[in-house]
Amino acid sequence: MDDSVRKVLENEEVIGAYVSNAFRYLLLLFFAAQLALNWKSGDALINGIAFAIFTAVTIGHSYVIRTCTQWAIKGFSYLALVADFFVITSLLMYYTLHENSFDLGFAIKNPIMNFLLFPLAFSLIQFRLRYVVLSVILFYLVYFGIFSYALIYDKMVFAKDWGDYVMGPNVLVTDALFGRPMVYLILAFFFSFGILRTLIMIRRIGEGEAQRSLLSRYFSPGMVEEMMTNPNVLEGRRQTATILFTDIRNFTTLSENMDPIELSKFLSSIRETLTDCVFEFGGTLDKYIGDAVMATFGTPYPSADPASDAIRALQSGQRMLEKLGEFNKVRESNGLEPVRIGIGIHTGEVFSGNIETSKSSEFTVIGDAVNTASRIESLTKNFGKELLVSEETWKLAGANFIGETLPPIQVKGREKLVTVVAVGA
Repeated sequence: MDDSVRKVLENEEVIGAYVSNAFRYLLLLFFAAQLALNWKSGDALINGIAFAIFTAVTIGHSYVIRTCTQWAIKGFSYLALVADFFVITSLLMYYTLHENSFDLGFAIKNPIMNFLLFPLAFSLIQFRLRYVVLSVILFYLVYFGIFSYALIYDKMVFAKDWGDYVMGPNVLVTDALFGRPMVYLILAFFFSFGILRTLIMIRRIGEGEAQRSLLSRYFSPGMVEEMMTNPNVLEGRRQTATILFTDIRNFTTLSENMDPIELSKFLSSIRETLTDCVFEFGGTLDKYIGDAVMATFGTPYPSADPASDAIRALQSGQRMLEKLGEFNKVRESNGLEPVRIGIGIHTGEVFSGNIETSKSSEFTVIGDAVNTASRIESLTKNFGKELLVSEETWKLAGANFIGETLPPIQVKGREKLVTVVAVGA
């Protein structure tokens, strides 16, 4: 289970404990009203003792929730559940023996038996299947314990028909054995099913949000939505894509006087600015490499027309230079050295898809086109230009931009000379 999902579930359990505790106080009001209404017909002392025990457990539950660890909260919740069964069962047996010690049918038909539904309800509120199971076990121990004792010692009178059962004090054996116990079991099943469905829903939502959060670091918001509905798009394929590399000029000199915190803030600010420019034009953030950024256009969805990817890549590069100009105005106003970057863009065939290990997964592109884009970015230093594109990219997108074709140059890893174009505003 994902850590974020586990934290959500643990948080929901704590919230459930708070809510169930609030409901216990509502039950206190209900029991107080019962005491007042049955002051003359019931045993005030016994009712008062039961009320006091329930109150003590409720207050203790409040204290544990607010001051103790999660394990202590879970442990006390079990204790509270057992205590509730003890109080209700004690009341039930007291009034049964007090009214008629020879007929335990009074206990089976006593309305107090319905109070045993309250612990089951608390289990639902706290989203704990184990509480439901424990409630069912305790209920059956109490119910069939009374029923078995009555059978063994002949302490119950059985009704002959349904009318005798409903209108008189006697017990109908079929209802006593199957009807009442099955009602509790069916309710427990519904509660368990509701809890299980809720937990599954929370887990799915949590995992979905975790995946959405991860994807949003690398893809534009619109693309994230598409990928959430069609995750198969991340499967590996060969395709044509446009790759953009950008790197900070003289980064070592620029950062050598920065302390670690200042350097971290600086890099975060630059990365966020450049990444926003990638996402603005529907690009994909492939990775950060130190002070460099690698982005792709046309992944993970291959475009029908590669020219559109090339155009968006050039637009993104120009927007980066525009945003960097605004960034530098702020730096210069604070007496800081302006930041310069170099941008290289190339279009070619790549392998695009998820590269997975047993512990991690990364969506990336691999191929000679990636290396060529990196080499072109390095050429910005040689030519003293900020934005260079390959001849292949310029053929696709050049009609939409102003550019200057530079003399062919040899780059590492390529036998043929490479022709690049310096793109202007």
